[in-house]
Amino acid sequence: MTDIMSSTTRVISGLTNGETYTFSVEVITSSNRLPGVSEEMTITLAPDTPEGVLTAAESSSVTVSWGAVGDADRYTVTFSMAQGTNQEGLCFTDSHTATLTVHAPSTTVSIAVGGDVGSTVTDELRAYTTYEVTVEAVSDVRGTSRPSGTRRVLTPQTSAREAPGDVRAEAESSTDISVQWSGLSNCRLVNGRITKYRVQYAACNTMTEDYALGDGEDWNSGGRVTLTGLTPSTNYSISVAAVNENGDVGLYSDPVTTMTHQYSCESADSLQSSGSTGMIVGVVIGLLGVAVGVSGLIGAAVIAKRHRYHHQCL
Repeated sequence: MTDIMSSTTRVISGLTNGETYTFSVEVITSSNRLPGVSEEMTITLAPDTPEGVLTAAESSSVTVSWGAVGDADRYTVTFSMAQGTNQEGLCFTDSHTATLTVHAPSTTVSIAVGGDVGSTVTDELRAYTTYEVTVEAVSDVRGTSRPSGTRRVLTPQTSAREAPGDVRAEAESSTDISVQWSGLSNCRLVNGRITKYRVQYAACNTMTEDYALGDGEDWNSGGRVTLTGLTPSTNYSISVAAVNENGDVGLYSDPVTTMTHQYSCESADSLQSSGSTGMIVGVVIGLLGVAVGVSGLIGAAVIAKRHRYHHQCL
C-alpha cells in the first residue's frame, strides 16, 4: 500500500513479461476504516524481448536468427540503414529501412540483397551497405515486446548496376586505339568496392583490357587505356564496365565503334625495293663477278619481304 499523502504513483517491479495482472486501489484512513476499493484494472504485459540475435551475410542475402519467445505469434525484423560514421557503404547520407514479418515458431529469416533497391523497397537490402538489425516479438493478446539489442551487418557486394559514362574511343595508329571514360555516378547502384574497369573490344573475336584504379581513385573516377596490337583498317566495338574487388563485372556501357588507321603496304614495298636496288648497284660496281649471286639472294629476300607485308594487310 502507498501513503496517499506522499504519492499517487507506484512502480511495481519484479513482474513477468507475457503475464496478466489485476490491480485495484484501496484508501485507508487514519482510523483504519476502508471507505471503498477502486475498480479493478487488468494489465497484460508485453512478451519478453527476443535475445540471442545473430546475423550472417551470405553471397546474395542476409540471414537473421534469434531465440524463441513464449506465446509469441510472430516476430518483426527491422533493418535500418546505419548513419554517419556507422555506415561502411557508399551512400552515407541516404536512408533505407526494410521490415519482415516471421510467423512463430520460426526464429530465422533470410532477406535478399538486391542490385537496385530504392528507398520505398521494404523487402530487400542494398548491397555493400551497413544495416542495424532488431527483432520484436508480437502477441495478438499481449502486444509487442521491446526491440532486441541491435546487431550490425554489412551486406555483401554485388555487380554494379550502372555502366561507366561518356565512353570515347579514338584511333591513334593502324594498330592502336585510345579509350577513355568517366566513372560511376549513383552510389546506390555501385554495390561494391570498385577496384578496376574492364574494357571489352571486338572485331571478330572479343577481347578485354583491364584498368586498375590507383591510389586516390574510386568508383566515381574515370580512366583511360590504349589498346595495342590491333588489325589495321578494322572497325572495333568498344564498351566499358566496372569490376569490384570480388571480380563481379557490372553493366557494360553502350558500345562505341572506331576504325584503326589504314596500313600502307605500298610505302613499305617501295622502301624495300629501293634499298635492295641500291645494294645491288653497289655490289655490281665493286665486285662484278660476285654481283650476280648477291643480287639473286637479295632479290629473293625482297620478294619474301614483299610477300610478308602483303599478308599482314589482308
